[in-house]
Amino acid sequence: MLDLMIFHGEFWLGIGMCSILFYIIIQCVQCYFLFQYKCELEPAPSQWPSISIWVAARNEENNLEACLNSLIHLDYPKNRLQILVGNDQSTDKTPQIIDQFCQQYSYIKRIDILDDDSGLKAKARVMAQMDRFATGDFYLITDADVCVNPNWAKTMLLTLNSSTGVSSGTTMVKSSGWDGWLQEIDWAYFMGLLNTISYSGIPATAVGNNMVVRKSAYWETGGYASIRFSITEDYKLYSEICAKGWMWNNVMHPGVLAYSEKTDGWLNLLHQRKRWLSGGKELPFYWWILFAVYGTFYFWIPIMLLISFFHPTYLLAVLVLWGCKFGLQSLQIQLIYNKIKQKSPSIYKLITYEFYLFAVTIGTGIFFLLPIKTNWKGRWYKV
Repeated sequence: MLDLMIFHGEFWLGIGMCSILFYIIIQCVQCYFLFQYKCELEPAPSQWPSISIWVAARNEENNLEACLNSLIHLDYPKNRLQILVGNDQSTDKTPQIIDQFCQQYSYIKRIDILDDDSGLKAKARVMAQMDRFATGDFYLITDADVCVNPNWAKTMLLTLNSSTGVSSGTTMVKSSGWDGWLQEIDWAYFMGLLNTISYSGIPATAVGNNMVVRKSAYWETGGYASIRFSITEDYKLYSEICAKGWMWNNVMHPGVLAYSEKTDGWLNLLHQRKRWLSGGKELPFYWWILFAVYGTFYFWIPIMLLISFFHPTYLLAVLVLWGCKFGLQSLQIQLIYNKIKQKSPSIYKLITYEFYLFAVTIGTGIFFLLPIKTNWKGRWYKV
């Protein structure tokens, strides 16, 4: 019986080590593409085109003023600029804040979002009702809890060549408090993953709070009114544009940086991740392979450590594998911060982030499987 237990322990230890080695190989590939990555912008035009910026706002009285202030301070010709703010049935002071800006700036317009029978919900419905008012040749999309830098609009346009229909920039989280800087690192790490996949020649997805869409590419899809509803509306639009034959771009560059407010509270964070994963059901198979490899790492490590308790000779091997994963992950994060010219996290933050990632990965996996609806902007969705 003891020999059988030893055999089974060694068998599962071997399976776990193979899984982690696969993870480390993927990390090495990501590092390779991050080293190779170079953002090449198009030349600035002699005359900047007209643009429409879309902002979806639902009960954003705490964030909207900062967002709109960042947009009115864009380094962009104001006679070529339109800002549409979709008031999605807000019950707080959001409409009044929008009106204050509309009175001061003629290029800002409030769009009241109504219930309709389109079958669309959430932000997709907001976009579908705003697009008919857009007059620009390019549509830039962000969120009401996001602030952009003054060069954002121009730089986003320069990420598009004549064959590119959609481009997605880099979003960071404002690092206020310990949960803020942990989410900042997490978002940066995710941004790096998107960019390495895109840079390798495989379409990834867009970040819905930091993207630009060519008008002709958008309407070639029929717009949001013609796209089947998904709670992750950014990926649906991105994939539909790519399906029409347009090229894509995911960009790491200081000029496309935008800063999102952090997600407050552990439960809200889990709802956010469940929404992302739920919308990701339509992602290509290679995304789910990545999810599986990343997720199972934190499944195997505790099991392997437990098995190593009974097989101490394997403990060093387990710790070495974990150390390799942590080292490659930290290298990627440092590279990403360097690409966007931000100060890299300290070793203390990188170590703390590893335990944070463990908790978020396990927590999200469990929460995703629970048969409960997900909350987004005060509304509940069955996903």
